[in-house]
Amino acid sequence: MTYATVGRVGVTPLTYAGATALLGRQDRPFVEALDRLAGAGILLGAVVFPGALALVDAKQELKGILSRLAGRIADRLRGSTGRDRHDLIAAAHTTLVVSALFDAIEEHAGARFRTLAVTDEEKLRLATSRGTVITQVSWIDQLNRTELSLPAPSRGFEENLRDALAPRVRELIGGAVAFFEGLAAWQRLRVDSARLQTDVLDRWERLYRDRYLRLATDAPEFFIWAALGAHAATQFDVGAVGARVTSALNAHSETLGKLYDLLALTVPDATPERTSYRAKLVAAAGAVLRKPLLRSSMVPDGLSFPSVAEGFVTPSFRTAVAGPGVVASSETWWEELPVRTGLDEFLAGHLAHPVAALRPLLLLGHPGAGKSLVSEVLAARLPPAGFMVVPVQLRRVNPEDRVLSQVESALRDILHDTVSWGRLADESANLTRVVVLDGFDELVQATGATQSGYLAEVQRFQEEEHDLGRAVAVVVTSRTLVADRARIPDGSTLVKLEDFGDEQIAEWIGNWNAANAGRPGFRQLTPAAVGAHRALAGQPLLLTMLAIYAAGHGGLSRRDRSLSTAALYERLLDTFIRRQVIDKPERPPDPAVVPRLLAEQRWRLSVAAFAMFNRGLQHTREADLERDLQALGRGAEARPATGLNAPLSLAQRTVADFFFVHVAEADENSGNGRRTYEFLHATFGEFLIAERSLRLVDGYLAAADLYASDPSAHEPADDSMLRALLSYQPLLQRRQIVDFVEEIADSLPPERRKRLEGVVCELLGRARERAAGAYTRYEPAGADVVRAVAAYSVNLVTLAAALGRACPVDRLTPDGQDSARWWRSSVRLWRAGLEPAPWRSVAKGLLLGRPDSFPDSGQWHVLLSPDRQDAEPDAADDDMDDDRLIGFSQPRPDVLAGGVLGGDPVQEVVRPGRIERPPPQRVERSGVRCDL
Repeated sequence: MTYATVGRVGVTPLTYAGATALLGRQDRPFVEALDRLAGAGILLGAVVFPGALALVDAKQELKGILSRLAGRIADRLRGSTGRDRHDLIAAAHTTLVVSALFDAIEEHAGARFRTLAVTDEEKLRLATSRGTVITQVSWIDQLNRTELSLPAPSRGFEENLRDALAPRVRELIGGAVAFFEGLAAWQRLRVDSARLQTDVLDRWERLYRDRYLRLATDAPEFFIWAALGAHAATQFDVGAVGARVTSALNAHSETLGKLYDLLALTVPDATPERTSYRAKLVAAAGAVLRKPLLRSSMVPDGLSFPSVAEGFVTPSFRTAVAGPGVVASSETWWEELPVRTGLDEFLAGHLAHPVAALRPLLLLGHPGAGKSLVSEVLAARLPPAGFMVVPVQLRRVNPEDRVLSQVESALRDILHDTVSWGRLADESANLTRVVVLDGFDELVQATGATQSGYLAEVQRFQEEEHDLGRAVAVVVTSRTLVADRARIPDGSTLVKLEDFGDEQIAEWIGNWNAANAGRPGFRQLTPAAVGAHRALAGQPLLLTMLAIYAAGHGGLSRRDRSLSTAALYERLLDTFIRRQVIDKPERPPDPAVVPRLLAEQRWRLSVAAFAMFNRGLQHTREADLERDLQALGRGAEARPATGLNAPLSLAQRTVADFFFVHVAEADENSGNGRRTYEFLHATFGEFLIAERSLRLVDGYLAAADLYASDPSAHEPADDSMLRALLSYQPLLQRRQIVDFVEEIADSLPPERRKRLEGVVCELLGRARERAAGAYTRYEPAGADVVRAVAAYSVNLVTLAAALGRACPVDRLTPDGQDSARWWRSSVRLWRAGLEPAPWRSVAKGLLLGRPDSFPDSGQWHVLLSPDRQDAEPDAADDDMDDDRLIGFSQPRPDVLAGGVLGGDPVQEVVRPGRIERPPPQRVERSGVRCDL
């Protein structure tokens, strides 16, 4: 942590020099006495061992000054707020650490230390020598410069003591001993230096713990930090802290209520004037607590949502501090950290900490995890006597503006008045200002730029304010996946919201039932009813969808509970699409056209899903979606949208008011906003892709049947649409897509499923004949003939394996071709045509083997790997020998790329990748030398 100049000394109050200067800057005699004692060449014994060396008369004066310094801390803290309180808190803790060190050494000093004398020659040498001799001056300089870190929400009392403070104090004790070892009299005492250091450190820790707890009665922040961290300070007596702090810590918290209670203990009891801008901001922030938990036109008539105050459920979280080795965008990395509860306590501890005014806090989570809602409740719960909050919705400001301009733009939006930040800062002197920048991910997605320097700009804004004597804490919300699109300043606090656990799901359901208890015909939802769909229920917005679906169908029946995930998604989408098409319009459509309208809306949502998938993204820009819809022949109704009364574009109508589709917009207020769309949960898009792929195969089969029944009356079946959509990315890139394909296929009659598999094999036989169909304008990723043929053919193989549970290679092979040769060439095509990451997903997702469970197990089958994880990028795989991947040297084709069909029967299926094999043996088989 780095501070600006404190008082006269350009050092942080986390150092002894900074702390003494800060606490004594209003007491001139105090400062003069310190200067005189520090600059007079007083020996170390006068400072550290008062009573050990009777040669210096100033020792008692210094001890009195230190007592005054500690005694004035409580008085200075009372009534302090904002930057002043942050500095005082840091200085108080530093003084506490150093005074405990002085007293620990004095406790250890026995009668024999009083006999320790320093000769005149040693005085001169110790005052002037350089190098190996430790002088009093050099030790005082070490003491003055050593930073003594505060506990923090992300590193509680015990962790800070063990990992930061104790090593620093051990160094200071070592410096003191080194000084004494330079004295001739020390040698006559025969002191065990190692034992002395251990004893002093133990005494210091005991004194530090005791004084830390006593200071917590005047500064509740100290106990909040002690109660946080992986090892909460269980050695402390909570009751000793005081009734108010104990009550706040032990109280049940609803809607982050404990956040207010804890922070209110640290600030005076006061409210802003009613006509001030501060008071208007307080009113605007508090209004969110009275609003419905879900603000959407998609809520069916008759249903009620609890207010935010009544329905908000505090999520669990994980936390880290940005620095080397931290991968904030990786779910795998986050899974290594413990899940924590008490988000309100954590946020209170952070906002009360000096680091809050120096580094931003990043609030991360999945789409729909509640990041924005948490930030709104945070703003509503800050006590106005000590905090002033400005919420900034980044989608409504100019993304090219500096942070200060974005804040002032948000102020105009909230207050309906032009207010400068400086004017507001004057109104909120001595308060901690909190700026909430909501939607960094929207800024990235809507602008298409990395915004790599944005968080550094945020930190610079904080530092500039700090230099002006103003504390500004900043909270930035973002999707976890986008966190790597910016350089996160080292030392920044990271908080990742977790999915709901069982207790949170039950609490949310209880709030939902209470809000709708008076609705005629309403059947209460139970945690057991949603238990079969736990993955959905853990996401707040998906749980909302389940609740609305259940309310519209008289509850979740046993059949609903036994539905596959794919079947449940189908019903959910049916419900909300029907609501969009039939219930929402002012004039209901003609029943005769309803089926077409429903199908058309579902189709457009599928195109939106493919727009994201085929570009390798989790979102799509509005312009790209509009272009795709036009290119795929669904753009006849589209009209340009300009001005307030202009009709919606086709892309806008595709996703309008579906609350499971997130709309991100940068610079929304300019009239030229840049929109992107994203499913609140990626599985919505993945289901739509799986469903649309099978629908197109089924449509091809139906068209082929019609043509076969009467070629004169019908056109031949055409796979152009299927080819267009499946020629960019392997479906195995998102394994959940393939899981949905399998679940949908499992619901089909066996005969139908078999016929669809046959159609896919037929299409595969013609997959290399042409690289484009009728939809040549559809190019989400640019034209690439090799990639298109590779992606389309591997996707057809994947569909065949999913439909048949395993598909014989002979059935996949085009008529007249050798199956072994065709398989090898297909694998080479996929390896050459696909980028490394898509290729790895194929190599990981497909297997080649002879499973016992099939009657014709003598044939080689293509199967889907049982590994359900998406392939992760692995740089090492890029260096693997192509021959080993394609399998030229393997006579046993037990791997996807095994290549050579034939040889001895292999009953087991081996997953591709790095395979542990016994030492190679050279053998001859069919004239080919191979490694076994």
